[in-house]
Amino acid sequence: MINLIQSEIYKLVRNKTFGYLMMASFILSFVLHILIIVDWWQLGGTSLDIAGLGELNALNIYLLPLFFNILVSTLGAFYISNEFSQNGQIKNPIISGKKRYQIFFSKYFVFTVSSIVISVLLPILTGIISVYILGHGEIFTTAKIIYLGIAIILFIFQFLSFTAIVFLIAMITGDSGKTILFTLLLTIFMLLVEKLSSGSIVEPLYHQTVFHQYSLVLKFNITSAEVIHSIFIGSIWFIILLLCNIFVMNRREIK
Repeated sequence: MINLIQSEIYKLVRNKTFGYLMMASFILSFVLHILIIVDWWQLGGTSLDIAGLGELNALNIYLLPLFFNILVSTLGAFYISNEFSQNGQIKNPIISGKKRYQIFFSKYFVFTVSSIVISVLLPILTGIISVYILGHGEIFTTAKIIYLGIAIILFIFQFLSFTAIVFLIAMITGDSGKTILFTLLLTIFMLLVEKLSSGSIVEPLYHQTVFHQYSLVLKFNITSAEVIHSIFIGSIWFIILLLCNIFVMNRREIK
């Protein structure tokens, strides 16, 4: 398994798409944070404002499913789906005797970690650095750091399910364009469900999805019960999606 992970890391580092996405995420995050900190672009009434961390309001952009979908689905399209295309190299480790579930977990692990780096860690680190550069480092009190840490953990719990969704779509389609398209359509569909389900019998069902949990991770003064519920929802969907991925991986025809 370790050798498989090392092999995946090597392929990821050599993947130009990963480098371009890292660069784009870093530059965009840096620009957005600077614009907000100098009050050129104002976002008011956010949970980060209530928490006293308004200088990090650019993170709200990265929490939008439609936004981080672009980053993650693009990486999945050119890193995962190409592996399952007719000219992909997914058959090589299978021929060498590796178990399919081992291949899946190694690819999913590297894909998820790299997605977290691009969509979560880079924006947060860039935001913190920008705040200190512009002389606002005093906003980071112990209580605010704890709040931010809890929000990051809750987001990652839900994010694991999203990377599993992208991986599943990439594996089924084996095509980079279809991976991006279907992932985008799914995200748009869930956003429509959110907007149109208010007051209907669908609303409580939607509240049990990871897409709803994304809007709650930055909630100020979140209760322990809400934290536990969010972790529970993320864990259940993560397990279900992992099982779906393994099922498809074991039955997919590899040419």
